[in-house]
Amino acid sequence: MREAREREQAPAATLSPAEQMLVPGLEDGHGPPLEDLPPVGTLLVLGGGAMRGMAHIGVLRAIETLGIHVDAIVGTSIGALIGAMYAGSRSVSYIEEELPGLAKNDYFRLNFAKFLRKGIRAPSMYSGETLRKSLRRLLPVETFGELGMPFFCNAVCLETGAPVFFGARGFRDVQLEDAVYGSCALPAVFEPFVWKGRHYMDGGITDALPLRFGKMLQPERIIAIDLTVKPSHRAPSYRPHAISTLFRAFDIVENVISERMLHMHVSPEVALIQPKLADMDRFDFDQVHEIVQAGESEAMRVLTSHPATRDLVLQGTGPLPAGVACPVEPREYVSIDIDPDLCIGCSMCEMTCETDAFSATADVAVAAKVHNFECTRDQGCVRSCPTGAIRLSNL
Repeated sequence: MREAREREQAPAATLSPAEQMLVPGLEDGHGPPLEDLPPVGTLLVLGGGAMRGMAHIGVLRAIETLGIHVDAIVGTSIGALIGAMYAGSRSVSYIEEELPGLAKNDYFRLNFAKFLRKGIRAPSMYSGETLRKSLRRLLPVETFGELGMPFFCNAVCLETGAPVFFGARGFRDVQLEDAVYGSCALPAVFEPFVWKGRHYMDGGITDALPLRFGKMLQPERIIAIDLTVKPSHRAPSYRPHAISTLFRAFDIVENVISERMLHMHVSPEVALIQPKLADMDRFDFDQVHEIVQAGESEAMRVLTSHPATRDLVLQGTGPLPAGVACPVEPREYVSIDIDPDLCIGCSMCEMTCETDAFSATADVAVAAKVHNFECTRDQGCVRSCPTGAIRLSNL
């Protein structure tokens, strides 16, 4: 309480950006509205995806290599954990060394024995307390106000179905450990986070890549990392048993929601990074190195070419890594190719695409925009095509 009073009495200029959110004379002490945040130049949005989230480590490595400064972070699920560690000044090397160990020590592995003993009365398949102990060790601070930059993470209220963003006004008087746990609490895997009489779970249930909230912060640019599986990269394997069906269904719902969010909120100021991770299962603990590398290589490719970020690279101090030149040829459009021998004229592509890139009025569909400059790269058209007739390039 003493520290809180000292923050309230301190001049705003002496406080960190995160502490400034707590100050203005608000009786509830929960921080100012979003419009009163310090100016945000570069906002980092880290999407959810369980073990695929190790790609965020590679993205952070690329950001630091290119000399790009991050001003604020929004994270979902595993993105919330990595984002909180980075916002709390954990180094990328520390995150890369410590976080994979979390998986190796079985904190994210499913324990079906508990579920089988208690049946449907069990609140989860695995106790969340073990995860909480690891969060206490991994997170460098205890509160949002102690972070080095503004940080937000989302969760879903099970009673109302509404999304919440811990770190925003009205949702700051919660321990950082609890907020991150709530954002990471996978349905049926970990117990929900209980706060003020309500239960909260993984924010990826409704928004695996919270761009809409990110835009409310009014940043100059957004670097967004989308970890949903893209069909053009390779369809994930499916095994016909209950658990595989459960998590494949979760993947599909997550993908469809993300497609719609990308259609609505990817705009010129959003540098969208989509690591090719279709071969990586949601709970693949054996390919951490490959996942990190996939995130880094895709981030280097996007950040050095996207109009929103390539000028930042030019302003960076120090030489670029070998083989990287900036600016490079920007990827400003997606090429569409339709195989007429495979197309059955079902019109699913025309129905799915929000940018009117397809016409299915004839016996087979045709690309109305062979070079689609409006494409949001959500690849919903590929997922929706029942015969695999659509191929996208220049992604």
